[in-house]
Amino acid sequence: MINLTDEVKKQLLNDSLQREIIISFPDDDIQDITGANIVSESLELTQAISDGKEFKLGGCIAGQLTVRVINVDTELNGKRIKVIMKQSYSKGLLFPSDTVLPSADLYCGYQSGVIEVSLFCGTVNSSSRQKNRAVKEIIAYDDLYLASQKYAYNYFTSLAIYSPKISLYDLRVYLCSSFLKDYDYENEFTGFNDSNELSLKLDLVKSIFNDKTTISDLLSAYCELNACFAIMSGEGKIKFIQILNPKTEVVDNYSNLDFEEYTTRSINLIKFKYNKDSYFSYGHTEEEKQSWYISDNIITACCIDIAGIVTSFNDNKGNNYIFYNLYAYRPFKADVYGRWWLECGDKVSIKTGFTDTETVDSFILERTLKGTNGMRVRLTAEGTEYLGKDEINELQQN
Repeated sequence: MINLTDEVKKQLLNDSLQREIIISFPDDDIQDITGANIVSESLELTQAISDGKEFKLGGCIAGQLTVRVINVDTELNGKRIKVIMKQSYSKGLLFPSDTVLPSADLYCGYQSGVIEVSLFCGTVNSSSRQKNRAVKEIIAYDDLYLASQKYAYNYFTSLAIYSPKISLYDLRVYLCSSFLKDYDYENEFTGFNDSNELSLKLDLVKSIFNDKTTISDLLSAYCELNACFAIMSGEGKIKFIQILNPKTEVVDNYSNLDFEEYTTRSINLIKFKYNKDSYFSYGHTEEEKQSWYISDNIITACCIDIAGIVTSFNDNKGNNYIFYNLYAYRPFKADVYGRWWLECGDKVSIKTGFTDTETVDSFILERTLKGTNGMRVRLTAEGTEYLGKDEINELQQN
């Protein structure tokens, strides 16, 4: 969540004056594109940490920006851009006079504040002309897109030969350095499995990896093994986030809200693939319905021993990163106004106005900002009630 005080959030929601979008070019001597050359309400920015039908750890999904500009003749393809939003808001009240009687003078009890925040940093992928030839539609992606364009087969086979016992921390450093020009964290992160070493085997790597396996695939596998997600900040720095007891934002109004009748069930058992086709199971099974988190993680699939990695998800010393109701949430979709500071990985409690389900308590797994002064924020969390239900049903039938 973008760091704002509750008082400022209240003023931004209730006393907003104006929002302004600025597109700057940090790596080029190109004039900023400002509101006069941005098509009204055309901004759309989507980020996600899990966009499938089932909840899955490890999401490394590139953010996408779409915006239309007008009368901009500069070649934009391949340019690095930063999108900045300025929002002004009222900090005081406007009174007609400084006395109890009407006056020709205006008492200036009014003050305004301005919040400036970088929403996006990335590279323009396309800037196509529209039917109105003066208009270009810009589509840009953040730097996680670059990770999906770099292949990992040669690197990982070399690891299996020369550094089969590389630590997960060293693996992460290499992966990030390989696609980020200036590798830096939004905030320092230490994964609970970072110190654990792999046990790679060359023939396993050759049988599992192919020439289309990417750095993004590897980074996602790393994140899954540390129960986290990777996302790029508005400043263009990578963030590794965990959704372990995040601060909850209460939302008391919305324009649209759809939600499921269930909350996702507690995870009782985890299974990770290793040694190509074997699975290491950890946790416990019960007779009643439950959720099993089953992963075909491409890193562990190339290892011959993953006991230390998998058991670190709960070391039985008070450190739990997956079991029980840690990731219990209600799948939903909601459109709210103005709360652009909400980010993927945050938790919300939405007041429904109904008595049977008074609040929707959930994580934000995907967020889309649409528009500028009429900015709408779409919050989404997909999810099934039970994870691994096909395998559980097969086991129960047998």
